[in-house]
Amino acid sequence: MKISISREPSIAVAAVSGDVTHATATEFQHCLESELTRSKGLVLDFSELNLLTSSGLRVLLLLHRAAADGGCRLLLAAVPEAVRDVMEITGFWDQFGHYPSVAEARAALARGG
Repeated sequence: MKISISREPSIAVAAVSGDVTHATATEFQHCLESELTRSKGLVLDFSELNLLTSSGLRVLLLLHRAAADGGCRLLLAAVPEAVRDVMEITGFWDQFGHYPSVAEARAALARGG
């Protein structure tokens, strides 16, 4: 797993590539938790995400709660179909704001939507 973060004044985009599994979930969590405290909005760009296991789903839920508690909006962008299927089956999909592209997620954050 690799995470690349780009920042704008109040929005950060974290491009996540590879696999988020039990072996990488803690790193995934720690890296993104710090972004939640720095930004008003965080977009997770999943366009290069290959695999999100139950450990990754658990971390996503924790991040979602932390974002809400801290006044940060957490949005998902470009979620691959296989990851979306798992999120829909487990009931996680409707818990998150999600957009087909990073540009659309950024635009939603910029307009406060």
